[in-house]
Amino acid sequence: MRSGPTALVVGGVAYSLIAASTTPFTLPADVLTGLAIVAMAVLVIVRWPLHTRSRSSTSTSTSTSSLSSLPAGTAGSGGRTAHRYLPWLLLLIVFVAWELFNYLVHGTRANHPTFSSITDANDRFYILKALLFMVWLASGWVIIGRGSRQRAPRQAESKPGETHP
Repeated sequence: MRSGPTALVVGGVAYSLIAASTTPFTLPADVLTGLAIVAMAVLVIVRWPLHTRSRSSTSTSTSTSSLSSLPAGTAGSGGRTAHRYLPWLLLLIVFVAWELFNYLVHGTRANHPTFSSITDANDRFYILKALLFMVWLASGWVIIGRGSRQRAPRQAESKPGETHP
């Protein structure tokens, strides 16, 4: 096993344990969470390609004239919609609307829980709070890894219909 991934896992576990020891909505908690967000944002800027490519645009058999004859929204995407992030955007909008509704409606948090009040129920337990923070860090790392420049050339070399292990 290489030392890089091991150090990353150990660092993530240690960071999660430290972050879990803070009280929510205090300066130390905000700083530790903010540092993780800033680090992830920097990694996105450094590691992600400057633009995305559709699967069909990397194929040599697809010509520009054939792309212009496809229906709007499908050009260069192999039949999929050209807006790959639309489902995520819709999910974000639904999540924000749910949060705002539950935050602004009159009543108790038990009747109208926000995401933070749901997670606060788990935050009472130190190990569970550390585990949730670790999962949050790991999911961010997976997203960054899937979109990294190192992965993009391998996907561009694959032919349509090919699967990778």
